[in-house]
Amino acid sequence: MHKVEQEDSLFHDRDKHECDTSASSLPEDAPLDVAGNDHEESSVTKEEHEGIQFVLSKLTPDEIETAALACYEYVKRPEVAKREHYAKRIILRYVRSKKTVTSALNKLKATLSFRKRMDIVGLVKSFDDGPSGNYATSLRKQMESKKMYVQGYDKSGRSTLFFIPRLTQGHDSEWTLKEAVYSIERAIACSKSEDGLINAVVDFSGFAVTKHAPPRDIAKQFLTTLRNHYAGQIHRIFLLDTPMSFSLFWKIFQPFIGSKTKAKIQFLSGRKKAKLSELYEEDQVPSWMLADGKKNLELDLDEYLLKTPFDCAFNE
Repeated sequence: MHKVEQEDSLFHDRDKHECDTSASSLPEDAPLDVAGNDHEESSVTKEEHEGIQFVLSKLTPDEIETAALACYEYVKRPEVAKREHYAKRIILRYVRSKKTVTSALNKLKATLSFRKRMDIVGLVKSFDDGPSGNYATSLRKQMESKKMYVQGYDKSGRSTLFFIPRLTQGHDSEWTLKEAVYSIERAIACSKSEDGLINAVVDFSGFAVTKHAPPRDIAKQFLTTLRNHYAGQIHRIFLLDTPMSFSLFWKIFQPFIGSKTKAKIQFLSGRKKAKLSELYEEDQVPSWMLADGKKNLELDLDEYLLKTPFDCAFNE
C-alpha cells in the first residue's frame, strides 16, 4: 500500500482517464454522454480518502472555511459542524484531477486564494439584500445586456449556462470577469446532477470579432480563470453557429485554453445542432438551440437576480 507521503506514486494510473492533450475539441459526431460521468465516481477509494486527509491536514482553518464556502449549501447555512464535510468536496475534486497530492494541494491553495481575492462569497450573495447590496449595482449594470444566464437542465440534471456574445455592449476590466464568475458559480449551485457538473452553451450567431470580441487581456484573464479554477466542473461546452471570422479569434485565444477544457468543446452549426437532442429534452432549451425547443421566455433580469433563488435557474 502506498503511503500518502509518496505523492508522486499516487494516482499513477489516472493518466489513462485524462483527456488527449492533442485534441483541439470534440468532433461534431462525438457522442454527447447523456448519462456518463467522467469526473466523479460513486464512492471515494481508500487512496483518495488518504489524499483528502493529507490535503486537509495542510490547510489553515481559514483555508478550510474558504474551501467549505465553495459549496453554496454551506454559504446558505454555514454550520461549523459541517465545515470539513463541505471542504472535502472541493478537495476531492482536486485530488481526483491531479496526479499527485502535492499537485492537488498546490492547485487547491491557488484556487482558495483566488476565491478570497475575488470575494466570490460576496459576489454570490450580491442580491441577498436587494438591488442595493454590496456588489448588486455594478453587477446588475454589467448583466443588463442579458448575454449570460442560467436556464434549463440536461437529461442528467446538469444546469446550462448560456452566453450570447452578440449582446455584448462593452467590456470592463473588472466586471466582465466578475459577471462570468457569478454566472459560473450560479450554474454550479443550480446543478442537480450526481456529478454536480454544468454545461455551457455559447450562441455565436450574429457574432462579429471587431464588434463583440473582448480585448486580449480580458479574454486571457477569463480563459486562465476557467482553466485554473473551473475546468473540473464543466461537462461540455457547445459553441453554436460560429462564423468564418471566428477562426482568427480561435487561433489567438486557443493557447490559453487548458487541454482538458479544450477536449470538452464541441462546435455545432445548422442542422448539426439537432445532436443536442441526445442531451436535452425540448422543454429545457430555447428554439434557437433546438428547432423544437420550448423554453423561450425572454430573460427578466429583475426576476432572475432579485426573485429567483441563487441555486435556481431562470424560468425553472
